[in-house]
Amino acid sequence: MAGVGSYDDWTGNVIPDADMRSLDPEAVAAASAVYSLSHPEDDVWDPAVLLSKAGFLKRGKVTVAAAIMLGKASENLVPSSVRIRWRLLDVDGYETDSRVFDGPMVLSAVQAASAVRNGSVEIGGSAPRIVSAYRMEMLKEAIYNAVAHQDYSMGGTVDVIERDSESVTVRSRGSFGPFQPESFVLRRSSPSPSRNRFLREAMSEAGMVPGRGSGIRGMYLSQIHRHFPLPRYSIYDDSVSVTIPGMRSGPFPRILDAVGVLDPEDAINLDRLCSGRFVSERGMRSLISKGLADTSGGVPCAVFGVAEAAGGTDREAVLRLLEAGPCTRADVVAMLSARSSKPMTREQLSVKATNILQSLRRDGTVEKASGSTKSATYRIVPGGESGFIRRFRLLSW
Repeated sequence: MAGVGSYDDWTGNVIPDADMRSLDPEAVAAASAVYSLSHPEDDVWDPAVLLSKAGFLKRGKVTVAAAIMLGKASENLVPSSVRIRWRLLDVDGYETDSRVFDGPMVLSAVQAASAVRNGSVEIGGSAPRIVSAYRMEMLKEAIYNAVAHQDYSMGGTVDVIERDSESVTVRSRGSFGPFQPESFVLRRSSPSPSRNRFLREAMSEAGMVPGRGSGIRGMYLSQIHRHFPLPRYSIYDDSVSVTIPGMRSGPFPRILDAVGVLDPEDAINLDRLCSGRFVSERGMRSLISKGLADTSGGVPCAVFGVAEAAGGTDREAVLRLLEAGPCTRADVVAMLSARSSKPMTREQLSVKATNILQSLRRDGTVEKASGSTKSATYRIVPGGESGFIRRFRLLSW
C-alpha cells in the first residue's frame, strides 16, 4: 500500500501522479453507462466530471477507489493482489480450471461472473418455467460486494469458486461486522460504518451496488422467487464467503414449487429447518401454523407433501413426486427415506432410487432432463403420460 499516503480509509487516498490517462477507457465507459442508468436526470458527458460526481475522484484527483475499479492494470496503481480469481472444482472437489482477472474491477467482476457455467433449470409447480441456474446480476452483485468490503490490508484477491453443477462461492478477506446477514433480509439491522467507506459510497453512487444492506436482501429474495435454496454465509475473523446454490435439491425448492413464494422470514426458517439448522420457537410456530413443519416425536421437520407421498408403492410415490415437477435422485432418496418403514442406509436408498428411475426411463415414462449421472434432473416425458400414470390417477380419485 506504499506510496498512497496514510489516510485512515485507504480507498480514499489520492494517488500521486495518476490522472485520467491512468484509467482504463473501457472501464470508464462501463462505469459511465451504469451511472447514467442510475441517474437519468443527470446529463453529464465529461468522464472526469461524471467520476467526480460519482465519488471516484477527489477534487479531480484519482483515488485508490478509482484505481481499484477503473485503473489500467499496466499502471500498477494498486498492489498486484487486487484481482479476482475464478476456480472450477469438479464433483470430487478437484480443480479442473482456473483464471485470474487482474484488470479494473468493474470489468473483472463481469468477466468472472461470465466464466461461471450457467445452465438452465426447470421449475415445477402451478406455473412451470425455465430459469438459469444463476442470475448474472446476483453473481455480479456478490462479487462487487466482496470488492467493496474487502480488507485490503490482508490482500485484495476475491475468490470465485464454482463447484460444477452445484454452487458458486464468493470469498473475500476481512470480518463481516456485528450483524448476521439474515438480519438485513428481515430489515432488522442497518449497516454500520466499516472499512472502505470511500469505495463503497462511490460504488453505490455510481449504481454498481445498492445501498444500506439491500444487496443481501435482494440475493435472498431472488432465490426465493426462483425456488432455489437460499444463500449460505460463512463468516470467520479473517474471511467472509457467500455460497449461492445453483442446484435445486432437497425439500425446500419442492415446497416452494407447491406453495408459491413464501414471505422472507418463513422462507429463511424453512430453509434452516430443511438444512438441519436451528429454528427459533417463534419461527417453528409460524411454520407449523402454515402446515409446513411438525414436531411430532420431539424432532422438528418439514412435512409438506409427506402424507401425499406415504401411500402406494415406492414406484407410485416416485411418480407422484415427478408429476409435481422435475427432481433429482437426491430428492427421490429423501422421499424414500421418509417413506421407509425399516432402517436403510444412504447407500441402500440411493441404489433403490436409481433402480426405480432406471425402470421408469426404460418404460418411457421418465426422461433425464439435464445434468450428469450424479446430479441429473429427471422429469415426466412431456406429452407422454403413460397408461400407468393414467390408471394411478383414476385410482387416486
